[in-house]
Amino acid sequence: MSFSPCHSVLRLLLLLVLCCSAMPGQGAVRPRVLLLMPGGATSPWSMLLTDALRAELLRKHPRAELYLEVLQQLPANADRPLPHWLTEKFAGLAYDAIVPLSREQVPMALALRDRLWPMAAVVAPDLDTARAAALARVPRLTGLLRHDLVSRNLALIFTLLPRTRHIAVISAGLDQDRIRPNWRAALAPWLQRAELIDLSGMDPGALMQHVQRLPPYTVLYFAAPVTIDNTAVMNSDDLMRALALKTNTPIVVDVSTLIGAGDIGGWVSSPAAYAHDIASQLNRLLDGVPPDRIGFEPHSAPHLQLDWRALQRTGIRGAALPAGGELLFQPPGLWDAYRNVVLGTALVLAIQSALIGALLLERRRRRNAERQTRQHLSELARLDRIGTIGALSAALAHEINQPLGAILSNAETAELLLELPDPPNDELRELISTIRADDQRAAAVLVRLRAWIADSASEPQRVALNPLLNEVASILRVEVRIRDTELRLQLSDAVPDVVADGVQIQQVTLNLVLNALDALQQVAPEQRRVTITSARNASGGADVCVTDSGPGLSGVAPERLFEPFFSTKPNGLGVGLSISRSIVERHGGTLQAEEPGSGGALFRFSLPAAAGFPS
Repeated sequence: MSFSPCHSVLRLLLLLVLCCSAMPGQGAVRPRVLLLMPGGATSPWSMLLTDALRAELLRKHPRAELYLEVLQQLPANADRPLPHWLTEKFAGLAYDAIVPLSREQVPMALALRDRLWPMAAVVAPDLDTARAAALARVPRLTGLLRHDLVSRNLALIFTLLPRTRHIAVISAGLDQDRIRPNWRAALAPWLQRAELIDLSGMDPGALMQHVQRLPPYTVLYFAAPVTIDNTAVMNSDDLMRALALKTNTPIVVDVSTLIGAGDIGGWVSSPAAYAHDIASQLNRLLDGVPPDRIGFEPHSAPHLQLDWRALQRTGIRGAALPAGGELLFQPPGLWDAYRNVVLGTALVLAIQSALIGALLLERRRRRNAERQTRQHLSELARLDRIGTIGALSAALAHEINQPLGAILSNAETAELLLELPDPPNDELRELISTIRADDQRAAAVLVRLRAWIADSASEPQRVALNPLLNEVASILRVEVRIRDTELRLQLSDAVPDVVADGVQIQQVTLNLVLNALDALQQVAPEQRRVTITSARNASGGADVCVTDSGPGLSGVAPERLFEPFFSTKPNGLGVGLSISRSIVERHGGTLQAEEPGSGGALFRFSLPAAAGFPS
């Protein structure tokens, strides 16, 4: 059988898709949450709640999935088996958590969990203390305790309007309200001061007529259902706006989505805060926190939000407002609206003029100070190098005397050979060659000494650190031998090049090694050891460490060592480490002191890599 080129291309594409689907991480299980809503899924409250809950979940768990299921037909008895259609609907699906929004859905959520997803957690966000106590022993169940908004708003009514004589209530029914089941208990303390007018369960037309005939000194508590099925033609928001147009009676609400529709507001719960509380428990559950460690928690405290426009319309003045309330829709006065603009403009012009002059002056002073600082640092570094050469005078004298002594010895040998009747020319040539080599070695010491003493003001160049460190070790070879100390080099081939003044970097290293040699005088000769290490650091730069086996920092804070004129040596000036840090920082690096766990002291300076700098 032959295949066309098109078939071959399709087969390759199919193979590529299969390979990509098998890559690690592509098939990771997504956390899934089932949100059970008894009805009213298109109401503003429900839509805002769903959006906010999804956003809160995705913020912490970007791969989480939230599924909304509206179930208006609930099983009549929680002890009865689940309907066949319900188990068929969810067969083959898996959820990590179930959220029944109403307390009536909790038994069904638990039955679904036990039947289909035994390891799933159930979050019940609509509980009171009695219901929570009854569910305390149910495994893998958490919950949130609702606040009593009805009692708070009834107290608010008599705070804002103490002359109230009638309380008209619009709800799903004083005894059938699934969201506010405590109407009777909350109303009982206030019925001695006001008469109850129950307008619950009416159709919109009859409700409009009754609202227009309400007696004086009446306050209307609008508690139309927002999360359960609403059989009215209008939803709660439309009904609220229609009622506000028909009556001047103050209207109190306990849902934030209704504020601004003509009511004065009240103690309200918002869908965002409600979703935040649910998501708080869901996020912890999805993070692996056991449900029994979460338990039952109270919802976030409700907010007192009042509509300034409605308060003005009903004659409620600011003095009567409770402290801590949020006043919405209050327009600013003329002075309040433009006072800050006028004052701010004048102040900005005055400050700007003064600031521009001060900045120009400060800029000039800063440049002068930086130039002087660079000059002083260069002078101090040169003086420090001269002092270092003084400290190495014995070693330098030995380095010069050794080739000079060899030259003298070879010259005397050559004289003796020349007195022979038949001088050996080959041996004389070898002696002359040796004298030349010793002379060059002594000259190299003097050249190196001159370079150190000279004022090094060269521009930074791209340099390799390891050759510089090898030369430092060569300079210190005799000094180390005089002090009975072992000097080790552990140089990494991976250390990057840096942009630096090579002489100054050698000066820093030399200062650190000499300090280590001084500290080792307190240690037995067989234990004296100094190690110079180079390596690439985590940021891609270069690290140079000087480690010794001495007594450590002697209890001195590391940063104190770099203070000018502070020294732990009896005759020390205390400027070497300060100058060394200034040199390293001028090169864009850092110099720090540490005490390694193995004992001794460690001084580390880091320099940035010479990325993109020409060789």
